[in-house]
Amino acid sequence: MTLAYYAKNAATAERVRARMARLGVTPAGHKVWTEIEDDFCRLLYFDHFALRQILRHRTARAIQARCCELGFGRKYHRWGPLERQKLRKLYPEASREEICATFPDIPWENIQAAARYYGYRRKKKRYVITGIAANDQVRAFCYDLGWIMRDLDEESGTGRYFQRNGSRRKYPDFKAISKAVKALGGILEVRWQEE
Repeated sequence: MTLAYYAKNAATAERVRARMARLGVTPAGHKVWTEIEDDFCRLLYFDHFALRQILRHRTARAIQARCCELGFGRKYHRWGPLERQKLRKLYPEASREEICATFPDIPWENIQAAARYYGYRRKKKRYVITGIAANDQVRAFCYDLGWIMRDLDEESGTGRYFQRNGSRRKYPDFKAISKAVKALGGILEVRWQEE
């Protein structure tokens, strides 16, 4: 590409800007924001309903974008490569407080949104402890294997017991727990305490 190419594009941009200023319309056909409209946005940026009533020819999204452009809105954070790398390392296992301390100017909701956008996932929490030793051991073993309760039900042939009732503390179904232990390759045994 030559210098003439860039000079030609710069001249075209100047002509388009001059035409927009003369006609008051963008090339896409939208009205250019006037100083009066900007003054309304500065005065009533906190009341979007009133702004929509005054600026009827503008959409709600356009009003919100203009208020942000003027500096009266939610600030958007641009994630740089070093920040993304820190987030990728911390997000799976670090606590919420640690992550917020690493990024002090960014709210937790924005951190979560950025992690979802970049495909980072939190490590899955351990299963709830029920107080029934056999059931808790089966669930802990499944967590270590990376199984979900649906996988356990399919492998052990227990219908939907572990998906629906596996975390209940009352009335455990030891027949289903026994099937699950056999499917996982374990042995269910009873031990008596010696006096």
